[in-house]
Amino acid sequence: MNFEPTRNQLAVVLPATCRKAEVTFQKRFDAGDEVRLTLAPCRLSRQVIPTGQLSTGLWHVILNWWDGKSHYWREQDIMVQ
Repeated sequence: MNFEPTRNQLAVVLPATCRKAEVTFQKRFDAGDEVRLTLAPCRLSRQVIPTGQLSTGLWHVILNWWDGKSHYWREQDIMVQ
């Protein structure tokens, strides 16, 4: 995952074997603020997710993906301004 705050976007690179992927944005210090997005598998391994609609503050991002056999994930905190 690569967060680009000046562009208000999060870029993720998924392996070619990816069959299903989901990104969850959880607002830190506000348990009720959560956004889930399902990423459609596509030929392009790099996908860009706009973050401009998220409220300002610290967000915890969880990327989950499956390849049909195993589950993988990556987590990262981002600061939306």
